[in-house]
Amino acid sequence: MFLGILKLQPHCNPVLAAAGFFIFLSSYIALVLYLVWSLTPAHYLASLGVYYYPQKYWSLILPLYPCVAFIFVLSIAPLSSLIKAPAFNDPRTYKDLKTDTSIPESEGSIPALRDINILDVNDMLYN
Repeated sequence: MFLGILKLQPHCNPVLAAAGFFIFLSSYIALVLYLVWSLTPAHYLASLGVYYYPQKYWSLILPLYPCVAFIFVLSIAPLSSLIKAPAFNDPRTYKDLKTDTSIPESEGSIPALRDINILDVNDMLYN
């Protein structure tokens, strides 16, 4: 029955399944080695014959670095964009080089595409 499911789904390749299982086991082995390295005192590791390993400092920095990077991306990067943005009352927030607020020339015909002047918009909304 299991092979029938694999044949029904062409994207399920047994080689990919074996590679995924190997990566799954490797990640758990790496986690166990990391926890042994970070939580075991140095004299216990020396009694086991393990003398060369990275400093315990790195056991804190390795998980902390992605957390700090995540916080930076979610907070500091958008805040820096807000600092660079012009103020709300600056005309650059609602006008650019392509802004066209000219009055249409002919009456009675369909007017050309243009921007509505901000003063007209404010007058219609707030008065």
